[in-house]
Amino acid sequence: MRLRVLGSSGGYPAPGNPNTGFLLEHGAAKLWLDAGTGTFAELQRAVDFTRVDALVVSHAHADHCADLYPLHVAIRYGLANGFKLPVYAPPGALELIGGLLGPAGAESLREAFDWHLIEAGGEVEIAGVRFSFLRTDHPIYALAMRAETADGTLTYSADTGPGVDLAGFARGSDLLLCEANYQDGRMGPPLHLSARQAAGIALQAGARELALTHVWPTLDPQVSLREARETAEDLPIRWAGPGETFEIGRA
Repeated sequence: MRLRVLGSSGGYPAPGNPNTGFLLEHGAAKLWLDAGTGTFAELQRAVDFTRVDALVVSHAHADHCADLYPLHVAIRYGLANGFKLPVYAPPGALELIGGLLGPAGAESLREAFDWHLIEAGGEVEIAGVRFSFLRTDHPIYALAMRAETADGTLTYSADTGPGVDLAGFARGSDLLLCEANYQDGRMGPPLHLSARQAAGIALQAGARELALTHVWPTLDPQVSLREARETAEDLPIRWAGPGETFEIGRA
């Protein structure tokens, strides 16, 4: 599998770095993971969006799903071939996201998307990739996701505080893509993780590589990397910067 970073800015987009979104490729399969602000434009640099097999949304906070709105416009008003993109999202996401489109917003989304519900503890196979889900420690229903093929395993934390067994969920992953919203001295409420916490989780999980994402826009990712590496000196650690790619498992 190969992961391409469409954006990784936490909270709001930074100059040159959209909010959270990733393109996961496995063979001919193309899966869009989270659709934060600005990621739809970056996706189109990489692939015709009508060739995407599905979009998997971790939760209905805008920095992870706001580009469903321009995507909705592109499908409903820009295409005339009946194309409907499969969207997998947790409970409540359809109503929350549809609310901005008016009283019939949920139905409008269903006209553009083939909507599927995903829940904690559930499993689903999408285009040859097996997904499982863990509810995270976050104010709304949010799902970490584990994507597995015969070649490798990716675990993506989505947004989470420390009060969940993410390490157990990510056990043996080739790549842990983990949020690192905070840094030393710049800690906030326990709704997110710091770079050190992300590194500690990766060590506990026995992950082969760690990628830091969702770094707050005003923080220096190089500082996050330094703090993570101080915690896990022997673990390969990279920042999931915009445009970066990660090979997961066997090429």
